[in-house]
Amino acid sequence: MDAAWPALEKSAVGGWTLRFSAGISQRANSVLPVGAPNDLDAALEEVETRSAARWLNSTFQISPAAQPADLDAYLAARGYTVGTPTLVQVMDGWELDRFAEIVPDTRIEFTDEPPQDWLELFWYQDGPAAEDDRDVSRRILTGTPASYVSLRVDGRIESIARLATVEEYAGIYCVTTRPEARRQGYSRLVMEAVLHEAHRRELAGVWLQVRESNVGAIVLYNALGFSTASTYHYRTRAL
Repeated sequence: MDAAWPALEKSAVGGWTLRFSAGISQRANSVLPVGAPNDLDAALEEVETRSAARWLNSTFQISPAAQPADLDAYLAARGYTVGTPTLVQVMDGWELDRFAEIVPDTRIEFTDEPPQDWLELFWYQDGPAAEDDRDVSRRILTGTPASYVSLRVDGRIESIARLATVEEYAGIYCVTTRPEARRQGYSRLVMEAVLHEAHRRELAGVWLQVRESNVGAIVLYNALGFSTASTYHYRTRAL
């Protein structure tokens, strides 16, 4: 999953992967604790030093696989607050067969680069406003092979998604519908088109990440056949 949303800067500290991207995107500015450092206190101090040097809060992405196993409690005891609980949902390749006969809505298009109005909708919903920050966001989005999905109504993009491929798998990101266009089934149409495309490419499986608070999206994804494989949240300590 890390490769599908690439940070602009990555380095290693004691088995942890540090990700920095000028503060744009929580995921791309957090520590991925994939291994246990020999000296936990020293590793944490290094994380905090490097984060402070970039004027960023120290942030960890904590999943059941985080190392060491007691890292979440360790960070909590040091004043790190918890936030953004998220579900990781998956669909295996054989489950994509049910979308083989789906005929994607003719208003949906796939492109290899994000159109400017695709970006504008994404940023309106979940992105930065400053031009320099948007440049960072664009570099994250296009930092790995991906297809950008747009549903247009009367020429205007109303709903979008991003399908990022990593070897024989793919992640679904940026599922967004314009606020005034919601409750018209556009997100479902986009998702069905994405899953049809995943089947056409004979992918071994797909995943997505959705905040626990986004009940409407979870209902949709469950109805499409996704199941929850894991969870994660963030631990953050302010400067």
